[in-house]
Amino acid sequence: MFESQYNDEMEAEVKRLEAKMRAINAGHPEWVNACVACGSELADTDTDRCTHCI
Repeated sequence: MFESQYNDEMEAEVKRLEAKMRAINAGHPEWVNACVACGSELADTDTDRCTHCI
């Protein structure tokens, strides 16, 4: 059980860091996430593309 929880937490942390790097690469380090295709701001870290680029 502990291992599963740890894995889930690490997976969430990796997603958060990847989202933050997309925002930094888009030129906006203050954002949480940015679209990988067009660079627009995304409100959460659940996706890597905005609704226009999907």
